[in-house]
Amino acid sequence: MRKIASMCAMLMLCGTLTFAQNRTITGQVKDEKGSPIPFATISETRTNRAVTADANGNFTISVGENARLSITATGYQAQEVASNNASSIMLVRGEKQLDEVVVTAQGIRRKAKELGYSVGRVSNDELTNGRSPQIAQGLAGKVSGLAVFNVNQSVDPSVKITLRGYRSLTGNNDALIVIDGLQQPPGSSTMLNLLNPNDIESITILKGGQAATLYGSDGVNGALVITTKKGSAGKVRISYSNSTNIEKLNQLAQFQDKFGSGSHYATSYGAAGYKTDYLARMKDNWRSYENQQFGDQYDGSMRPAGRTLEDGSVLMLPYSAIKGERERIWNTGFTTNNQVSVSGGSNQTTFFLSGEHNITHGIVPSDKSNRTGIRFAASTEAGRLRAGFNANYVQANYDRTTFDFYNETINQAAHIPLSDFRDWRNNKFASPNAYYNDYFTNPFFRLDNDRTKYGDNNINGNVELNFKVAPWLNLYNRLGAMSNNRQRTSTVAQYIHSDWAKSKAKVPAPFDQGDGSGITRALTDLQGSVLDQTTVETVLSNDFQAQMNHDFGVFSARGLVGFSSYERKNRVVSVSSNSIVIPEVYNVGNRRGELGGSEDNVQYRKFGYYADGTLGWNEKIFLHGTARYDGTSKFYKPERDRGMYQYAYYGADLSAVMTELVPSIKGDILSYAKLRAGYSKNGNDNLGTGVNYGLDAVFTNAPGFPYGNTVGYTVDDVLPDANLKPEFVKSWEVGGEFQFLNNRISLDLTHYNQKSEGQVLTVKIPNTTGYPNLRINVGDTKNWGYEADLRGQIIHGKNFNWDMSVRYSYNENKVLKLYQGVPEFSYGAFTYAAPYVILGESFPALKAISYVRDDAGHVIVNSSTGYPLTTGPLKNFGSTIPKHILGWGTKLNFKEFTLNTNFEYRGGNVIYSDLGRQMTFTGSGKWTEDRAPHIFPNSAYYDAAGKSVVNTTVMTREAEYALWVDSYRLIAENFVAPGWFIKLRDINLSYDVPSSLITKTRIFSGATVSLYGRNLITIVDEKNQFTDPEFSFTNNNGVGVSTTGQTPPVRQYGINLNINFK
Repeated sequence: MRKIASMCAMLMLCGTLTFAQNRTITGQVKDEKGSPIPFATISETRTNRAVTADANGNFTISVGENARLSITATGYQAQEVASNNASSIMLVRGEKQLDEVVVTAQGIRRKAKELGYSVGRVSNDELTNGRSPQIAQGLAGKVSGLAVFNVNQSVDPSVKITLRGYRSLTGNNDALIVIDGLQQPPGSSTMLNLLNPNDIESITILKGGQAATLYGSDGVNGALVITTKKGSAGKVRISYSNSTNIEKLNQLAQFQDKFGSGSHYATSYGAAGYKTDYLARMKDNWRSYENQQFGDQYDGSMRPAGRTLEDGSVLMLPYSAIKGERERIWNTGFTTNNQVSVSGGSNQTTFFLSGEHNITHGIVPSDKSNRTGIRFAASTEAGRLRAGFNANYVQANYDRTTFDFYNETINQAAHIPLSDFRDWRNNKFASPNAYYNDYFTNPFFRLDNDRTKYGDNNINGNVELNFKVAPWLNLYNRLGAMSNNRQRTSTVAQYIHSDWAKSKAKVPAPFDQGDGSGITRALTDLQGSVLDQTTVETVLSNDFQAQMNHDFGVFSARGLVGFSSYERKNRVVSVSSNSIVIPEVYNVGNRRGELGGSEDNVQYRKFGYYADGTLGWNEKIFLHGTARYDGTSKFYKPERDRGMYQYAYYGADLSAVMTELVPSIKGDILSYAKLRAGYSKNGNDNLGTGVNYGLDAVFTNAPGFPYGNTVGYTVDDVLPDANLKPEFVKSWEVGGEFQFLNNRISLDLTHYNQKSEGQVLTVKIPNTTGYPNLRINVGDTKNWGYEADLRGQIIHGKNFNWDMSVRYSYNENKVLKLYQGVPEFSYGAFTYAAPYVILGESFPALKAISYVRDDAGHVIVNSSTGYPLTTGPLKNFGSTIPKHILGWGTKLNFKEFTLNTNFEYRGGNVIYSDLGRQMTFTGSGKWTEDRAPHIFPNSAYYDAAGKSVVNTTVMTREAEYALWVDSYRLIAENFVAPGWFIKLRDINLSYDVPSSLITKTRIFSGATVSLYGRNLITIVDEKNQFTDPEFSFTNNNGVGVSTTGQTPPVRQYGINLNINFK
């Protein structure tokens, strides 16, 4: 906290400098009917000055002499006017992007027609349409080329955001996050969870490396440039917003409800007493205390659940599935969000102040989070000097279960009333000593006693100074800082089972099946543990620029040169105790044995010189170039050659407005046409995910050390190549932008191609070298695709308007080169399936154990048992990242009512669900319902001569257990499914209270009421019986694999009230 407080004080002292007045322009933005357009963006061309109009379209902006203003608003054609003619500005509805101002890399504002590369832009209205408290969810499906991968939908959702797919085999593929000019640490998509979506003015998506070259190597994967709201001159404006929503379970895996608890207790085949009747075997398999569900069929009879308690009582239950019980154990979640903002200012100083409080209770019982944030932005201008200040402070707290609740629930039979066992303290049958299940404890006990609580204190801000040396020259400096302090405590309660529970509890006769007396239960005492962990991450950056703008007749020139320094530090200190003495006292001093502990420190520094320039001719052709020279500490050692840690890269692009160059092509059909092309070469100081000190073999504590006073260390198992250096990504793209029918329809087309060379990989080498692995520049990949954005104004009337947008992207990649003799390697995941990198194939590629098949595609079964063979090869089932992403949005407006919807489709990928494998083991999956002997579908067997024979006679010997657990479960192909889905991402029906009613109050200037929903519709492939294909067990590169660690998907319904005060 001391560091955060001092940093905040530093920023505030710099930001509260005041200066004298500049020329002030006041005006109002209206539509064709004369109605105000709220929250339009007004910016001075060729500068960084910009303000946002209020709810009534009023604005005040300080500008230089002879300035020109650019006015943009979502759904309207951009307009550029002279500052002396800006008192009343009319915008026409349409999609024309000709003069729209776009915030590009390093905060440079450029006209859309100048850009020689593709960018996306999401306004605040589009971002918050579904009222998601997380920004990443609000972006899904709204930008071509952008993909959001969800790890789960917990109270602290983790996401991965990529632009144009994957380039790096083992390094970071996440898009860079830039907040008001400050680059966040790589892979920090979850940092978006700490931002208030309502504070966002807009997000510019720089899709390719050529668009983000000025950000250095961190921008090689593209960037999300987030611009937050700023104040504007005029009277004080106050806004208040409240959102309240509930979330319900959307999709569970498909469970069977025909068979109860049991396992493989029946006499084995071939042994004396073996029963040939499978129904009889299933009765023998039944046990009252089993987690597996291979007992006999439900018949409604009264049977015990578990064993006799010490007081002699027995829990007797109807032996029949309880409908809806698996859904009832999940809570109805809810989120409430309250926000208030105040903005205004004088001719000298403007400000924006906002506060937010968000409370979330998840569908996992007892899981909750809260987020409280405050943001303050201010600017002041005096003659040639302008200063700006922006700071955001967030405190977020999370309380989550640490154990796998979903896995516990699939290990409970369908006739057990789980929801009755929530009160494990007062329900004697719910306590761990008395719980029916010998192998898995009451999940509600674990929920309360296996938890992690952590909190983030985050401050993010910057100070900007801009001095106008001459009409054509500005000096600009931005100092940015971020600090995040996370305190985490993970605890497991102590619980020692009674002797009775461990070895004396019996199943009452006549239900004991002959083995209920004296059986030792599989109960594990919990010794209790506590882990305290502190993580402190800081970023300090500074950018200094000399910005130049000048016109030479028909030529316009704009450029800058700059210097950037960037430093990131991360320190993680952990201390733990694995056996506590006094129950419920969670202090590492309350322990038996030695403390465990660790400390990790990472420091990274980078500097860069860069230049950017645009030369325009007659506002028709624009040539843009950029270059950067970087030095990085990741590759620095005193004895190394400078070329190994300092590197240069560059890019150039061309834009040509064809309707201006060839006016004859412009007419009633074609309103506007622009062609563009670009090329870039970007450097990347990547050493692999999580690798920061890759030039030396690092020593760590050896297993079991320190032992008393004896210390022991072991060297890292990776040998670094002496010539390691940064990798490079070469990219080119071509595209065109077209407007039709008087700008009512717009079409943006792009084709891109990227090649990454010299990627740093860790590869296997002979142990005779002394190391099992080598880190070396060796990997090459190719990435290419197409993007199309279509927007249209279908109907434009006095009281009714209908707008529509379609966004499509296709992406594919290929592994071109790996280390000699290494045709593939795994990202690691599970024994039966994992994402792989395979030479000549797309990556990540899902390889899984497949069926043994004959040439005709029949599944080969054992000729005696009828079970599929489990010795099938690891088969490549395809890429785990979608090739196709299609977003479709529509907006209907009738008088004061507006309906917004946003759909998304993804496809062309596959997923693997380890949840399915685990459900097969427990016998809870619906696909295990066929327990009678049967011929395995589409099967064949080998005869004595080794010839494949179509199976029409060999039945599965024991389909009530062995088929599923010993065969089907081990063939991962059974749990591979197409990854496509269609989702209604969000829907919003809003009502703007008429101004005639609002103005009578003399308090309010505007009010809107909205009903909204998120993920209300989800359609997946019929083979996907498991979970949402969007989910993944990791936010690293190995996406496409899900487990019980991901909470089930939810759908959300809510109401929002937004009020603007006079």
